[in-house]
Amino acid sequence: MARMGLCVIFFLLVSSFPSSYSVVHKEQRVPALFVFGDSVVDGGNNVIFVPGATTGQLPYGVDFPTGPTGRFTNGLNPGDILAVFLNFTRLPPAVLDPKAEGGMISNGVNYASGGSGILYYPNSTAISLKNQIKLFKNTTLRDLRKQFNETELSTYLAKSIFAFNTGGNDVHELCDQLTHSQEQCEESLPHLMASFTVRLKDKISISFLFEQLPWCMCCLPQSLYNLGARKFVLFGVQPLGCNPAFQQQNNNTCRADLNYGAVKFSGIMRSSISKLIETMSSAHFVYVNAYNITENIYKNPGSEGFTVVNKACCETNTDFPPGVKCVPLSKPCGNRDAYMFYDGAHCSTALYRILIKKAFLSQDAMEVYPYNILHLSTM
Repeated sequence: MARMGLCVIFFLLVSSFPSSYSVVHKEQRVPALFVFGDSVVDGGNNVIFVPGATTGQLPYGVDFPTGPTGRFTNGLNPGDILAVFLNFTRLPPAVLDPKAEGGMISNGVNYASGGSGILYYPNSTAISLKNQIKLFKNTTLRDLRKQFNETELSTYLAKSIFAFNTGGNDVHELCDQLTHSQEQCEESLPHLMASFTVRLKDKISISFLFEQLPWCMCCLPQSLYNLGARKFVLFGVQPLGCNPAFQQQNNNTCRADLNYGAVKFSGIMRSSISKLIETMSSAHFVYVNAYNITENIYKNPGSEGFTVVNKACCETNTDFPPGVKCVPLSKPCGNRDAYMFYDGAHCSTALYRILIKKAFLSQDAMEVYPYNILHLSTM
């Protein structure tokens, strides 16, 4: 698609936002946004290398101007909406898009891949988090070096935002392989955190991690820091156990073990921030407590205009595992802004708007820490 076409699409997306989500400042706030993670923020990578993926078909993308793009929701996902709040003129393209080069990547790139996680899963087709970072280093950075001189690139990277949304698939896999008990999830979580840290900061040994940082989930990816990245946004895991698919499989109630794993995981993420600041003084972090934000809406949906919190907006699959994906070409619900969830495992764009609005503007330490993304963008 031509560059002008993408700009027109972006205008249509932004103009569709309710006025309450408008941002007064109109200049682009940071040079670029680089997005890493799982299906929550996948901007179309999976649908490129998995032909026939359900996210490449309606009803996914029903509210996206070009239709299905591989996003796991009805319209914009959190990475897209963050780009809107940062006043970008176009959305960061999927890294596997053949057009993701030259001027098309000047505003950033989306590396996220549905099904990926902190750990490496041999049978998964997803782009692992480790390989997402490799793609940044070996493809994007190589291209950017052709566009900027050394001084310009250093400033560009230091001022850009690197956002991570990961961990949900790992918590799910971890707890699912056990007996659905909170105790076993808790015992295994430190190993999960240590594995992630070792993968992204390979200079630190496992023994050091268990002695010094046993509860550190998300130490700054050393490779990105060494390459010049300085601003990081870390999203916690949402209340997985209350996803409609898991409720359907659990007598229509939230799975306590998954929610326990998610809240513990998120707590570790938040507590790691101070340690990260101590060890890498040039870096700045924002932790977004997606668990608290989403749980509060789940408990009081009417305050944000939601009327359905335990069912998917679209018709979901009946094969195993049931209730997860939208049935291809099925008709979704009419009032999608009234549903918290679009399919059985992912929220609606309406919910994601609220999540990013709070991440961007909230002054509540129970939602963002130590400050919000707006403040980060000015640093």
